[in-house]
Amino acid sequence: MPIKINIGVHTSHCCVLHGCKYGYSNCPVCLRKADQEHICEDCSEDGIRNLKDIRGILSGKIKRCEYCGHI
Repeated sequence: MPIKINIGVHTSHCCVLHGCKYGYSNCPVCLRKADQEHICEDCSEDGIRNLKDIRGILSGKIKRCEYCGHI
């Protein structure tokens, strides 16, 4: 029987760029089945300021350093 996932905790805590806070391979945010609600701590450290920056990175309009991940 598959594990039932509470999508709300994932959309509140996980990041499409930095992964699932809980380590799940089937995280709905990481699989892009649900949108994250906030940037994560790692995003902040990489210079990502908001969800618009994340969308820009995903679309290729904003580039990240290949060595450190900073924008």
